[in-house]
Amino acid sequence: MKIKAALRILMTGALMLMAGHLVAQSAEIIKEKKIVSTTVYEYFVEEGLDEPAIESLENFNDQGQLLEIKEYDNKGAVKRWEKYVYNEEGKLEEEIFLNSKGRVESREKSFYSDGLRVEKKFYNNKDKLVKRKVYEYEYQD
Repeated sequence: MKIKAALRILMTGALMLMAGHLVAQSAEIIKEKKIVSTTVYEYFVEEGLDEPAIESLENFNDQGQLLEIKEYDNKGAVKRWEKYVYNEEGKLEEEIFLNSKGRVESREKSFYSDGLRVEKKFYNNKDKLVKRKVYEYEYQD
């Protein structure tokens, strides 16, 4: 049972790394180059459009961590807007999901002990707790 839980934790972590932060550069490079934001422009060549459309905007803190991402559709409307908060150790503490007008739709808050995530709570747009996950770790002897 604990092995299955550990595997789920590993898979969840891997998916978060792959899908949660779609940053093109690593945090180390962003910090080293002192990048504060990235804008990705999309050119619709086949449609004959000469003007680029903004695909996404990403903002970073001075540690190179993603603070905010906004993704747009081809008409310029916000289709994804997320903000991220980190704790003193640099661990992701809160993920805030916003609608196109900037209102909070949901948020997820992570809790850590000894550098490991031990719990994650999920809240709706009324800040009501709707779900929680508890992480258990099994260690080698």
